[in-house]
Amino acid sequence: MSSRTLFAIAARQLYRPSSSFRIAATAAGPWGARQLPQQISAAPIGLLIQQQQQRRAYGSSKKGAKKSKGKGGSKKDKDGDESGGPAEMTLDMDKMAEQMEHSVGRFAEELQAVRAGRANPTILNGVRVALKGGSALLPDLAMVAVKDAQHLIVIPNSPDTQRPIEASIRSAGLGLNPRIEKDAVIVPVPKSTKESREKLLKSLGAMTENARVHVRKHRQDAMKRLKADAKDSMTPDEVKAWEKDIQAVTDKHTGRIEELLKAKQREIERT
Repeated sequence: MSSRTLFAIAARQLYRPSSSFRIAATAAGPWGARQLPQQISAAPIGLLIQQQQQRRAYGSSKKGAKKSKGKGGSKKDKDGDESGGPAEMTLDMDKMAEQMEHSVGRFAEELQAVRAGRANPTILNGVRVALKGGSALLPDLAMVAVKDAQHLIVIPNSPDTQRPIEASIRSAGLGLNPRIEKDAVIVPVPKSTKESREKLLKSLGAMTENARVHVRKHRQDAMKRLKADAKDSMTPDEVKAWEKDIQAVTDKHTGRIEELLKAKQREIERT
C-alpha cells in the first residue's frame, strides 16, 4: 500500500465525526425536543449551540466543495473571501438566548414589586426619585428595610433627598402613603383583602403579556436574520433545523414566564 493511500485513509478517519458528534447531529439540534443522552443534555447552552453550528458548517462546507468543482468555485466578496455558509451567518443563538433571558429576568423583578399584603423592600425597587437636574432609582439613594410585617423603613443616604423620596413613593402608583419620621421615611403596607388580591391578580395579566411580547420580538428578529443569511448559503433542511432551534429557545423562555406567573398567583392567593 502506497504512502499516498495511507495518507488518504488517515485523512478520512480524521474528518469522520465522532460517535458523540453523530448523536448530537441526529437529536434534532441542541434545542430539539427529543431527549438527548445524559452527557449531552447536561452540557451548557453555549456548547450545544457551538456543536450545532459546527455540524452545519461541516455539512455546508462539503456541499460547497462539490459545487465549486462543477461551477468554477464559490462566490467571493470584494476582499476575495468566500461568502455565505452557516459559518459566516450572523445569526447568534447565544445572543438571542441572552436577550430572552434578560426579558424574563426583568419580568421576575416586576413580579417582586407586586405587593401581596406584606412589607417587602423590593416593591420600591422601581420607584424613580425626581431630583434637581435628573432622577435616580430609590435603591441608589437610600437603604430600604423591613420595620415590621406592615411597614418599610427608608433611610436616605443624604437628608436632602428625604422629601423627594417621600413624594416619589406617594406618586409611584403603588397605593402607598409614606410619612416622614425624623431622618427616615416610613411606608405602611396595607393588609391584603379579597378585593386587593383580585386587582393584583388582574394586573399580572398585562405584565405577563408584556414579557411574552418581548420574548416573541427577539424570536422575530432572529428569524429575520436567519432568512437573510439563508438566501444563498443554506439548504431548506438547514433552515428548518435552525427554525426548530429558535422555536425551542423561545418555548423555554415563555415556559419560564408561565412558571413565574403561577408562583406569584399562588403567593397572592395565600395572603
